[in-house]
Amino acid sequence: MKVLTNLLFILFLFNSCKKTAAPATIQTTVPPVTPVQPTVKVELKTADSTIEIIETVSGAKEADRLAQNFRASDFSTTGFYLPAFTPMEIEVTQINGNSLPTLLVGTYSRYQSKWDPTSHSLNNGVNTIMDASGGIIYLRFNNDNPSSKVKVRFITGMKPIPYFQLGKTLQADWVKMIDNITDIPDVQLVGKKTIITFSLANAKLYKNDDQEALIKKADRVIAIEDSISGLFGNDPIDKPNVHKYLMTESDHPGYFMAATFYRTWYGTTTGGVPAILKAENFSWGPWHELGHMHQQSAWTWSELTEVTVNIYSIAVEKAFGITPTRLTSQNEWNNASTYLASAEGVRTYNASSTSVWVRLCMFQQLKLAFGENFYQELHRQARRETIKPTTTDAKMRWFMLKACSISGKNLSLFFKKWGMNLSSQSATDGVFAEMAALGLPSPVQDLTLLKD
Repeated sequence: MKVLTNLLFILFLFNSCKKTAAPATIQTTVPPVTPVQPTVKVELKTADSTIEIIETVSGAKEADRLAQNFRASDFSTTGFYLPAFTPMEIEVTQINGNSLPTLLVGTYSRYQSKWDPTSHSLNNGVNTIMDASGGIIYLRFNNDNPSSKVKVRFITGMKPIPYFQLGKTLQADWVKMIDNITDIPDVQLVGKKTIITFSLANAKLYKNDDQEALIKKADRVIAIEDSISGLFGNDPIDKPNVHKYLMTESDHPGYFMAATFYRTWYGTTTGGVPAILKAENFSWGPWHELGHMHQQSAWTWSELTEVTVNIYSIAVEKAFGITPTRLTSQNEWNNASTYLASAEGVRTYNASSTSVWVRLCMFQQLKLAFGENFYQELHRQARRETIKPTTTDAKMRWFMLKACSISGKNLSLFFKKWGMNLSSQSATDGVFAEMAALGLPSPVQDLTLLKD
């Protein structure tokens, strides 16, 4: 009994000392509220959606005035791109005259799949245009007797391209456009005399290079080639071409660089395109292709297509102060001396065995003897020729006689040494007789010994 009482007492003490546990506290962490950041819209200085276009003479008309083989780029840039199968609204408002421009979609020679742009006629008012291939948009507004002016407003459907306009676009603006415009394939630089078109992919690679320096250098090259062509002075016939010159990247695998009507182009896969992507790369290749755009038919017979073109390249080389000259660095003067030392019956200027560089040496010797004025005057007289020569014999005769009259010298011996033979002996004898009949004195030095 006593034991039971002690047990009950111990239980009493145990229960009296026991405390009830406090309920657990649950801590909930509430993440801070992140304020919604407003979307910052990057301001891009792309093309204006409304532009005014003044009618000009056609590329064909200008080529005829200048007696040039190829037509320059007789269209205006817009800074817009039309995606394939996308309807675009464009409004045309007549300001003066009654002619209307044509819309071009696509860049000449940019893509092998669309070698020439598609033309779309425009009417007064709102036009809806759709193109199966798409491409950069241009406006062609030409007439042999231009008198019209229109306002063009791009409304919907088009997309702006990265578009560098000399005197208007800053380098920082260009970089912003390259970084923020990603839904078009091509970009464009526009100077006073040149248009350079290339891929967005290449634009990204070269975006930090000085675009203004590039387009200014391209413009300067054109100015130099215009100068050696005698395109200066008060006479309208000697004014520079009113049109710009397109230089475009091309995906055609068959060309390194080339030129023809309305454009010059530079291969993506063949390695030609870097020449038009930065100022320091803009060298002999582009000078040469732009030279093709200046060549005159009156004295460019078939064997000279890749010869007289470099008269313009050499002029640029000299203006930039580049030494040694390409003729010297390539050892062409020694090659020319070897050719001139060969037997008389072997020396045939037009023979395929005579390289284009050796042939060029003859033209450079005339420049060394008589100065740049020689070629300036030759171009001027070609522009004024009412009946221009068309056959090889006629062009050779025209050139040799003009060379004599412009220099004031009888160049018979010079041309005989160079093997300037026409298609027959009688034709050759006839030209040399005509040169002698001019009654001009012979040069006091042997011009075939000249070199730079």
